[in-house]
Amino acid sequence: MKFVLACLLGAIASFLWGFVSWMHLGWHEAGIHSFRDEKAVAEVIKVNATHGRGIYRLPGLQNVPSFATTEQKAKAKQQHAAAMEEGPFVYSIIRPGRSESDMIGNMLFSFGRSLLACIFIAGLLRHTILTYPGRIAFTAAAGVFAGLVTDAQMWIWFEFPDRELLVNLADHFFEWLLVGAVVGLFVGKAPTANDVR
Repeated sequence: MKFVLACLLGAIASFLWGFVSWMHLGWHEAGIHSFRDEKAVAEVIKVNATHGRGIYRLPGLQNVPSFATTEQKAKAKQQHAAAMEEGPFVYSIIRPGRSESDMIGNMLFSFGRSLLACIFIAGLLRHTILTYPGRIAFTAAAGVFAGLVTDAQMWIWFEFPDRELLVNLADHFFEWLLVGAVVGLFVGKAPTANDVR
């Protein structure tokens, strides 16, 4: 019962942190820029995003036919490398048409994501022997780990801006620091005299 309560309260803490982080702190929005002529860019996207909703990149990956000669394949690779170096480079999530999602549904999915993550971290924490501050540090470190295996990859390979990397790492850290303060009250074993040698 304590485990279930810890996960539910931790999920509430995680969900509320997300609300504060995205709706009130402004540190995510501060790094997002607008195009000078949004209507023109929107029209280009609508016409050219032929696969519908998904991830697009510019320059695109070259679809060289399997029967192409070695020289043709090498030339296509060189052209792509030159276009990557010259720019512009875009890696984006595009929805060319109307949205089919709703705020209530998104909030439910967001809470579900928080709950699943809390079940996972509480499951790990259950097998530790740590003081209460140690449990908080454990979950905060897990938040940083999550950022390193996701956001840092985007920074390395897809030119994710330095500022956004730092903001996201800090966001993960504070979210799971808060979750650790809640979950750590219920889950985990405190060290005893037998554990200190």
